[in-house]
Amino acid sequence: MAQVIPAATTGASGAAHATWTARRRRVAAAVSSLLARSGVVEMGESLLRVYAHILFSRSPAVGLLVLLATATVPRAFVFGVIAACAANGAALLLDLEKDAVRDGSYAYNALLVGLGVAQSFTADGPAVAVALLGAAACVVVTAALRSLSGPGSGGAAGLPVLSLPFVVVFHLTLSTSAFSGLTLAAHGQGPPAIEGLPAPIALFTRCLGGLFFLPRADAGALVLAALLVHSRIAALLAALAFAAVLGLASRWLSLPDGALDVLGYNAVLTAVGLGGVWFVPSASSFALGLSGAVAAALVTAGAMAPLARLGAAPLILPFNVTVVAVLLAMRRRARDERPKAVDFLPGTPEQNLAYCRTRRARFQRSPHGVSFRLPFRGTWTCTQAVDGAFTHKEQWRYAFDFQVMDADGRAFRGAGSAPQDFHCHRLPVVAAADGTVVKVESSVPDSDVGAMNLEQNWGNHVIVAHAPGVYSMVAHLARGTLKVVEGQWVKRGDVLGLAGSSGRSPEPHLHFQLQSTHKLGAPTLPCRFSDVVTVGEEARLWPSLEPREGDAVRSIEADEDVSAYFGFTCADTWAYRVGAHVERVTCDVDVYGRLLIRSEDRAASLFYGRSDDLFTSFDAVGDDASVVHLLRAALPRVPLEGSASLRWADTLPARRFRAVALRALADFVAPFLPGDGIEMDLGMRREGDLLVVLGESRRRDRRGEPLVRTRAELTRGRGPLRVEITAQGRTRVAERVQDADRKFTVSFGEETS
Repeated sequence: MAQVIPAATTGASGAAHATWTARRRRVAAAVSSLLARSGVVEMGESLLRVYAHILFSRSPAVGLLVLLATATVPRAFVFGVIAACAANGAALLLDLEKDAVRDGSYAYNALLVGLGVAQSFTADGPAVAVALLGAAACVVVTAALRSLSGPGSGGAAGLPVLSLPFVVVFHLTLSTSAFSGLTLAAHGQGPPAIEGLPAPIALFTRCLGGLFFLPRADAGALVLAALLVHSRIAALLAALAFAAVLGLASRWLSLPDGALDVLGYNAVLTAVGLGGVWFVPSASSFALGLSGAVAAALVTAGAMAPLARLGAAPLILPFNVTVVAVLLAMRRRARDERPKAVDFLPGTPEQNLAYCRTRRARFQRSPHGVSFRLPFRGTWTCTQAVDGAFTHKEQWRYAFDFQVMDADGRAFRGAGSAPQDFHCHRLPVVAAADGTVVKVESSVPDSDVGAMNLEQNWGNHVIVAHAPGVYSMVAHLARGTLKVVEGQWVKRGDVLGLAGSSGRSPEPHLHFQLQSTHKLGAPTLPCRFSDVVTVGEEARLWPSLEPREGDAVRSIEADEDVSAYFGFTCADTWAYRVGAHVERVTCDVDVYGRLLIRSEDRAASLFYGRSDDLFTSFDAVGDDASVVHLLRAALPRVPLEGSASLRWADTLPARRFRAVALRALADFVAPFLPGDGIEMDLGMRREGDLLVVLGESRRRDRRGEPLVRTRAELTRGRGPLRVEITAQGRTRVAERVQDADRKFTVSFGEETS
């Protein structure tokens, strides 16, 4: 029989429980604050990142799983921690880059040395001393290799350091063991397998454990879990690489006991590195990664006997040799495609893939590596496009003619019997991109309307060199109106001359083309103009456009008042309240001169750019919980012009808007899909003193609602006032409030509808 508790008693008990909960939270907050001030939390995270680094990760969660894997053998755990801490301490004493120390770049090789010493020698005093000396030596070798790779690059400008410091230092340790007082240890590794585990999976887990000198199924299972937490793409590459090596070994190789572990982890690391770390994941990167894995396995098998005669072991030398060789070879490619090399801050393979695809969908870069704007001001109409009906044929097919049309669609006023009757006559013609003027002609007279000068076909013209093999030409300019001379450097938008009707021009118009040489009449190259507004029933901004005949086009018309809404400057700081926590962000510039909004409390940043006519959020990297991701979604790209009718499109990475389980499953197949973005339609309007940027996805759910809806409200000179993102029925809001110091802060809230 259930007991009935009086309401008064229940209330008292509830109040007591609430008091106890509040007290416990205060104590936890105080302890957390004390640990943060003492640096214990930062030191712990740095140590975990050392462990994660070996799997190409910087996640403390991944590092914790690897740490637990080493704990399956207590002496390995102890020696690993000692070596990693000693390496971090040595790096700090040498005053090396603190960011690199924090992310584990200087200590992961030392960790491997510590694990190797623990498993190769008895755990006594000399072994501890050797582990400490080896850790310090790894720091010195790592610093030297990072210097060779480029200033502060850690391999970004040159070659990656990889695990070469470990290979060098540990082989020296092995070679000096005979006279250093070290005693070789027995190689019993504990339980050889997990009961009931299929043989191939047991071998795979042993191989993963062998990467940390622990060829055990229990240690390998934890490493596999760490790999899955880090990246599903990396885990898939690892499994495929091991399967390839297993098939190779069983059919064509005769290996001694334990050799399959060495072949396996060299192949796994090579496949993950080439297939998902240094190259954007794709079918071609998988092919490269698996080819590299087979090559690493063959190098391992071939190196075993020669190294054994020298008293050495392959360890992970084949991985280093194979990766360095492939990276050097890929630098000789004429085009960085199939597979595409990563070109941004290192992240997980999934993040690299989403970043690359989103960039391509958003900006559609010119195949020539130069961004070209329209070569005029105001609105002009394309009267002859690519493969035009008159002169844009054969080797001159990639060209455009432009004229100015009035509201009635006429290119001239009155009868149009004289060049000056045409609306475009003597209007400015501007440089489409920065470059050097290499050829000019200004003495050809204008032709009468209906007449053509076939002897001087191009009339007055200017040819500008923009890059090797990339030149632009504007032709049929008015006589005597050129504003530039040969050898002059011009910037995009500088006036080159005035439109006319010289040469083969029956009526005034502007001719534009790209070509591969400076020669007059050279064959044309394909061209797409950047940031073009098409004018019709609605004005629409396109990041890249090849105008078609009849398209009325213009560039963005910058408005100073709209620009003022994006007038936040470096050192501006806002605070975001996330539940009971406060996240501060600062507008900053990094060492490479890139503008960013950086979180002071989370490892996250939003990179952005601001030109005279555009605000662009390039990408948000780091902690998914940071509010910089809200800003990236709500303000992806905003033209700084005052037209309320202007619409434009942008792309958000679909991965961020999936449920966690669905995201993990989609990661396995993402490299083989043609695209994975959410196309957004955006516009803006004024609401009093606010500028409101609105967006909604083109894709709809079953109810006909947009999958994603965004809203950002901005005030002049102060940036975002309120940001709202709705996805999967969940709304997240960041709204600015004032704190006691009268500084602007932002309160972050969340509600579920």
